[in-house]
Amino acid sequence: MKVAILAIGNEVLCGKTINTNSAFIAKEVEQLGGKIVHQQVVPDVLEEIVEGLNVAYSYADIVLTIGGLGPTVDDLSRDGVAMYFNETLVYDEEIYQGIVEYFKRTNRAIPSNNARQAYKFKTGLVLTNNNGTAPGLFLEKDNKSVFLLPGPPAELQAMFYESVTPYFLTEIKERKISNSYRLCGIGESYAEEMILYLYDKYPHLNIAPYCAVDHVDYIVSTTESYETELREFDEEFKNLMTDYYIGDQNTDLPTEVVRLLKEKQLTIATAESCSGGLLSSEIVNVAGVSSVFLEGIVTYSYESKMNRLHIDRDRLMEHGAVSEEIAYDMANNLKELTGADVTIGVTGIAGPDGGSELKPVGLVYVGLNVCGKNIIKSYIFNGNREKIRQRTVAESLYLLHYHLKAL
Repeated sequence: MKVAILAIGNEVLCGKTINTNSAFIAKEVEQLGGKIVHQQVVPDVLEEIVEGLNVAYSYADIVLTIGGLGPTVDDLSRDGVAMYFNETLVYDEEIYQGIVEYFKRTNRAIPSNNARQAYKFKTGLVLTNNNGTAPGLFLEKDNKSVFLLPGPPAELQAMFYESVTPYFLTEIKERKISNSYRLCGIGESYAEEMILYLYDKYPHLNIAPYCAVDHVDYIVSTTESYETELREFDEEFKNLMTDYYIGDQNTDLPTEVVRLLKEKQLTIATAESCSGGLLSSEIVNVAGVSSVFLEGIVTYSYESKMNRLHIDRDRLMEHGAVSEEIAYDMANNLKELTGADVTIGVTGIAGPDGGSELKPVGLVYVGLNVCGKNIIKSYIFNGNREKIRQRTVAESLYLLHYHLKAL
């Protein structure tokens, strides 16, 4: 089933409102077995809505519109769809009374312009909105179907699950099935190189990568008839990516680190320089972390490293704060000071200044002590200051996860 999404609204078109609705709909439709073939945004102009529908139906047989169902004069989605299909809009007293009841429940007087929301297509269906005043609409005509959904995400999502999902479940003959995988500690190009042969080996699977600063997700989908192929792929992919696989696309790396610490009954402490507390912040964002997290300190200056971590001044002067030796000392001295089972020290040059030919901006050292075992890793990250710090935290968490998992 080919599906198009038409978002309607000046605020979406000019970027004042971020269009999260289209992403939600696309994801849900694909999971149900439909195929999104077109997305478009048009302004609150009647002719533009009609033209948008004209373009959308050149790609698809079903269109889902977003927004334009409110009570104001610029809410023209009903009018635009009615014009496109040459369909009549009729006032429905039952719809209006439902709107009246909604306002009564919230102890507010109903504005007169809300009566505009009580119009429906003469031959279409009304979709109940239990979270707002704007009912959705459905129309099927000339072998084309359209769902008109409200703009507020909470209203749209509830209506999608209640009214749109059952339609797709009925109309789609063969359901889509999928698995998702989250990889950390590896870039998209390296991951793709490792699994390239799988594209040919499993021709009935749609293998789609999605890259972020701190992870690479793969969503692999097919139809129910190829369930065995998907299962075989799942086993092979996980074996191939065993060093980098942390769970499905909803898996959170800091949560996994905390889970492993709890599982292995270990405590952790952090010492940070260039990351400035971001690493400890990511860890303490996890609920229940107090049972494993002892403390986190930011030792940004030379003085702080000497005073808080008891790092030898001569070593600092000899090797510099951004060095393998100081990252090692940060982790090991922290272990002596706190008694934590796992300690991590992070030092680097986030920029934009402070780099040199020998120590460029983006150079980061991470020292890790896991139950007495020392690990030192060096990285050179590209990007601005914010991105370098984000990458530092992401790689530090991955390093923690990798070595905790190996215990």
